[in-house]
Amino acid sequence: MVMGSGATEPPRSAGLLGAYSALTGRLCRLAYALAAMLVLMDMVLVGGSVVLRYFFSSGVRGADEIVAFSLTAIVMLSAPEVLRRHQHIAVDIVVALLPSNWKRWAQLWAAISVLAVALLLIVNGSNTVAFSRMIGSLTDGQLEWPVWMLQLFLPTGGVLLGMVALEHIWRSILAMRSGDPHDLLQDKESTEPSPADSL
Repeated sequence: MVMGSGATEPPRSAGLLGAYSALTGRLCRLAYALAAMLVLMDMVLVGGSVVLRYFFSSGVRGADEIVAFSLTAIVMLSAPEVLRRHQHIAVDIVVALLPSNWKRWAQLWAAISVLAVALLLIVNGSNTVAFSRMIGSLTDGQLEWPVWMLQLFLPTGGVLLGMVALEHIWRSILAMRSGDPHDLLQDKESTEPSPADSL
């Protein structure tokens, strides 16, 4: 099992794949930055609430709700960039034993699986948002936010995950056609630091 802690930006490609990769990268980095801002906001809210409760016997109204609701947004906004940079946990005990041709097929199957999950998030998430909006469902607690606004992060994250999965599928197919023994999903010569390294 490996974690892609040393993974970098996908290799730059020319033509249509290059343009698609650049667009996907910009959207994923923007979502990742928003997720990082939400993490910092949660830290401030939790820390501020602890201080206020300890010293002043009061707290930030709705802080616990905001932190709880933001967790879905953080996961769905950060997962696409983590996947794009191959910084997710990968169980490769079996894959490492495969010949290079089979490894490329395993990469393709993994990308197709991610695309299937992304489509489920888009379809089911969109249906859930529509249903919650139709019945006017509100969150429990003090804030009483519309539930559909929070659920909107599910299809949004699904779209971004789907875009990354399509790029991986595209690169896997090109690698199989060219017979390149190297993994086109990783750029060994790229030195651009990971956004996670700066946090």
